[in-house]
Amino acid sequence: MQPDYTIDHFLQRALRRLDLGEVADEARVEKVYRQLAGDLISRLTPSVNFSRGILTLRLSAAALRHEMSLRRENLRQVINDQLGAEMVHKIVIR
Repeated sequence: MQPDYTIDHFLQRALRRLDLGEVADEARVEKVYRQLAGDLISRLTPSVNFSRGILTLRLSAAALRHEMSLRRENLRQVINDQLGAEMVHKIVIR
């Protein structure tokens, strides 16, 4: 029995061959973060950057920065679960 491949699988392979895998990874991580965060927190997160396993979130509210700092490990695990891979190794809150 052959494994089922999705269009996403083939796009990811093509992007990696073109050395655009990092760009695709950043887009996937940001999309998952924004889906998990919801509308309000997404609006309070003006900048989401992902590079070399580090997710950097710039938050515009001090109380939110504090809360996210306390929950960063849980957030990292949930994001990786949604991605289906251990892509995010560290979260930096600014």
